[in-house]
Amino acid sequence: MKATDYQNEIVELLQNIFGKDLVRKEWDSVEYDSHFNNHKNVYAPRLDVAVGPFNFYPNLDVGTDNSLKMVKHAFTKKLREQFLDDREKLENIWNRFGRCYLAIEIEFNSNSKHAFGSLINASVSGALAIVVVNTEKKKKELERLINYVLRLQDFDLIELNSLRNLVVFEKSEFVEFLKTII
Repeated sequence: MKATDYQNEIVELLQNIFGKDLVRKEWDSVEYDSHFNNHKNVYAPRLDVAVGPFNFYPNLDVGTDNSLKMVKHAFTKKLREQFLDDREKLENIWNRFGRCYLAIEIEFNSNSKHAFGSLINASVSGALAIVVVNTEKKKKELERLINYVLRLQDFDLIELNSLRNLVVFEKSEFVEFLKTII
């Protein structure tokens, strides 16, 4: 299955869960950035799939995170129970500066450096983040990258609280997870 076919499949499943208004394919995060209105001034990722509510920078500048209303959503609860429960409290995992509730990147045929960028983009763009891969081998590769960043953080070599909000799924595993919520 090609990544675009998979993207269309999960968009449809996500729309069944969240409604069509909250699910965006190829979401351009510049749309919500009043500080920079084009890609010439600043890098702004285009996420494969984004789920709102969405945050404009002025909202975040004054401390209003529109995505917080999703903390009690069934999707959040199930993701927490099955994949995030062994981590810190949800309020420490939740990215309060995310541009959307859920940022999803699909990594089927990329090298490690490109995949690393997708991990970072998803984690910083969403309150919660998901990267979907097409093989168990790729999943293990991304988990190694995540462990590398978390290790750097543990040694205070970088000061980020990133990637703690991230879950890596194999493609069929994510579809099955979504079907349990619908």
